[in-house]
Amino acid sequence: MKQFIKSIIFLGLAVPTLTGCLEEVYPGQGFTQEQLKETDNSAAALSKAIPGAFLRMGNGNGHYGYAGLAMDRETMGAEIPVYSTLYDFYQDEGFDHQLGPEYYVATDWWPFYYELIKKCNLTLGAVPITEFTSAEELAYVGNALGYRAFAYYDMACAYEYKKTGFTQLDSKAEADKIYGLTVPIRTEFTTQQEATKDTRAPFYAMYRFIMTDLDRAEKYLQGYKRTSANMIDQSVIFGMKARLWLQMGSRFEKSSTDLQAQISHENDEALAIYNKLGITSANDCFKKAAQYARLAISQGHRPTTKAEWFNSTTGFNTANEAWLLAVQINSNDMTNGSNWNWKNFVGNMSSENTFGVNNLEYKAFREIDAALYKTIEAGDWRKNTWIAPADAGNASAFSKYTTLFSAEQWAQLPAYTGLKFHPRSGDMKNYKVGAAVDIPLMRAEEMYLIEAEAKAHYEGLEAGKQALTNYLNTYRYDDGSYQCNATTMDAFNDEILRQKRIEFWGEGIVFFDYKRLEKPVIRRYDGSNHPEGYQFNTKAGYVAPRMNICLSHYETMYNENLVNNPNPTNVHE
Repeated sequence: MKQFIKSIIFLGLAVPTLTGCLEEVYPGQGFTQEQLKETDNSAAALSKAIPGAFLRMGNGNGHYGYAGLAMDRETMGAEIPVYSTLYDFYQDEGFDHQLGPEYYVATDWWPFYYELIKKCNLTLGAVPITEFTSAEELAYVGNALGYRAFAYYDMACAYEYKKTGFTQLDSKAEADKIYGLTVPIRTEFTTQQEATKDTRAPFYAMYRFIMTDLDRAEKYLQGYKRTSANMIDQSVIFGMKARLWLQMGSRFEKSSTDLQAQISHENDEALAIYNKLGITSANDCFKKAAQYARLAISQGHRPTTKAEWFNSTTGFNTANEAWLLAVQINSNDMTNGSNWNWKNFVGNMSSENTFGVNNLEYKAFREIDAALYKTIEAGDWRKNTWIAPADAGNASAFSKYTTLFSAEQWAQLPAYTGLKFHPRSGDMKNYKVGAAVDIPLMRAEEMYLIEAEAKAHYEGLEAGKQALTNYLNTYRYDDGSYQCNATTMDAFNDEILRQKRIEFWGEGIVFFDYKRLEKPVIRRYDGSNHPEGYQFNTKAGYVAPRMNICLSHYETMYNENLVNNPNPTNVHE
């Protein structure tokens, strides 16, 4: 308990108060094409600014662009317990505290996404589509549409309220009539006045809006060859379609009511501006998920190799052929004024640094969940990404691991510490080099797992198991020993989730799977390595309360039509 009191005191001193001047532009305050006259409105300049939005600093200590939001998502699950809580910048997610609409998860997430959407809308407004539009300009449009779809997919999943099993939350959501609602749809045609009066879009409209953006992007990006991993090409669009179709397949399989709602609104006049989905069943969605996952892979992508995974200077800091999309940070992006020296992904996820908090000085080491680690079979070469309990503190075991540390330094790391992410070029001291990394947003491995999961649903369990077995024994097991023993669809979904928790540890991916599959987050068990005050289990068959993100209360101040999600603060077993 003393440790947590010290942690709260530290955060109180380190974080600016929310009552201070907030220099944020919220959608209700203006974010539309009206701003074009104040900017460099060339399509090229606007398009190049879109990936830069992923570096937008938030006010919270753990919010350093999109990577910080991904860390929020990761810490809401059970994937990355922290060794020492004193410098844990994700305590709110750890012990379900301060998650309401006036605190940083809410007030940083909302403007981040709508700033990204604003940049996409400005680009779209700057390029009229005619028979004379050049291929280069069409690529700008395709990128803007792809990134806008990316943002809305994230937001639709994060903000839609799902049942938690806690009556005080679920009953309020029912009374407020927010079930099935996502976020407002704001495009290049939305005016400032409209943005102060709009409402949260229902899921059946949001799915069609996102798919329409992706359909258009796929068309405009035909033949486009990107020059960097933070630009969107057709493979990324295929990957996003695979994600969206999987999301819909899982939803409609669980709820025939939602499926019928989607179908019944197919011919709504108000939605005629969006493409129709043309589905009649959940299996239609699963089939398309597998189809697009395979298309994404076929565009020159393949899984990360063992050599790439365990490269101490480029491992998970430099985009390669496995990465469909990435955040890319260079030294020029970092300034002392923005606290980049400690407020960055490497400083929070790589133990091999001296400029952040996940290091030998501050000991906010990010570990793998002990229960998850114990399920990793000996033949799975990924297991040496984390320090085995039997090896911790034993310098003679040093050679088994890939690290920039000396044997003496390595022996100071606790059991389960992750060694997946490395500073750029092996620079542990200079944040302008070591923290100037690429961060994965989408990898080919996700597509293989989507394909396997989807096949199990529309082709049958054995087909899914075979696809998963082939993938793992080809790319992740040295001895070909993997066997999938699932005998039910629920058990197979659990196995897919287990593989994602291992593969995408620290990448913020599995948050969406927890919500999609309505899986519990388990932190309290015998032998748990989660800090004592973080050991809350959520209810089986429901979504963790903390995963229903609140809209920023600043936004609801400017738009009285937006009804917020119930506040999940301190709601747990």
